[in-house]
Amino acid sequence: MNKYKEALESMVWQFGYRGLRGKRQMIYSGGLSALEEAFDALGWDNPHYVKFNYMITCNIKGCHGWAVSGLCWGGMYLRLCDEHTNEQFKGKECPPIKESVVKRESKRDPVTGILPMEHTV
Repeated sequence: MNKYKEALESMVWQFGYRGLRGKRQMIYSGGLSALEEAFDALGWDNPHYVKFNYMITCNIKGCHGWAVSGLCWGGMYLRLCDEHTNEQFKGKECPPIKESVVKRESKRDPVTGILPMEHTV
């Protein structure tokens, strides 16, 4: 039975809607009946709140939005929320980046662009 639960949970994470309420991250059904049924089957509230560090957040300092894209900006590969993705596409200057991201990017191989294994999870 565990493999079915894991598969259902995986589908919810792939197709569920992500949002913020204050600084609290959540995933929710968006009113889609199949997702509503999946939340019920998993025993999750709708919305289902997640711990702040559970999902990947935007790499911009002070931003707690969900990362929805991966783009080069300010000379680094960054995971960005909707708002900062739009700013990057508009050619705006990159705001300050979280220190952990600067540290991560300093370990990227300059030739291959690959991070060491410890940073790929």
